[in-house]
Amino acid sequence: MKLSVVGLPIGNIEDISLRAIRTIQETGFIVCEDTRVFNSLWMKLTQMGLATKLSATLRFINDFNEERVLLKILNEMSTLDSAVLVSDAGMPLISDPGYKLVKHGLEMGWEVDVVPGPTAESAALAISGLPTDKYIFLGFLPKKPGKKHDLLVSLKNTQEQIKCSGVIYEAPPRLIKLLTEIKDVFGDDGPVFVGFDLTKQSQRVYRGNVVEVLGELSEEKMKGEITVIIGR
Repeated sequence: MKLSVVGLPIGNIEDISLRAIRTIQETGFIVCEDTRVFNSLWMKLTQMGLATKLSATLRFINDFNEERVLLKILNEMSTLDSAVLVSDAGMPLISDPGYKLVKHGLEMGWEVDVVPGPTAESAALAISGLPTDKYIFLGFLPKKPGKKHDLLVSLKNTQEQIKCSGVIYEAPPRLIKLLTEIKDVFGDDGPVFVGFDLTKQSQRVYRGNVVEVLGELSEEKMKGEITVIIGR
């Protein structure tokens, strides 16, 4: 069984690769994060003349059902020649479900390949204006204040040793609180980048020290996918 981990666009549908479209069209079994989101993307691709209608079986794995459905899907996939794993957007497994599926698949002797695609992490780094030669990807930070604070302190200590940037994903309701905590740990002059909805028409970016960015965001509508980078 060959499992192809396929990256999808993070916002702009035209970022999908020809190889991603071909790989998805050639398989008969697709594991996604949300069937509605995947079907919507594929419908747009067909309307644009970039893809054809699918007849593949669709299954979904997310943070809420993984424990319940994982074994059943693994057993179903073990009888196949090929399958594809996608997430709602970007690369599967990068702050998205799929790790356990890939891990167990490898243990079962599957061939696992990748069709790479964009991620908010790399897109943000490319336009941030902050150092990109070394960085640490932290994804979503712990919700508990104490654990979040400890992780930010660890990042600061690491930056002092290896001069790296830190990349964080955050939800809109928690952004201001996160930036305030960054200010407390890294100081008022700590350089940051905040990107909303990268690659979409609604893309908005903010650069400066954390105090400046907090000021700019004071009247911002907190909507969209958010990537934060802490410079050094």
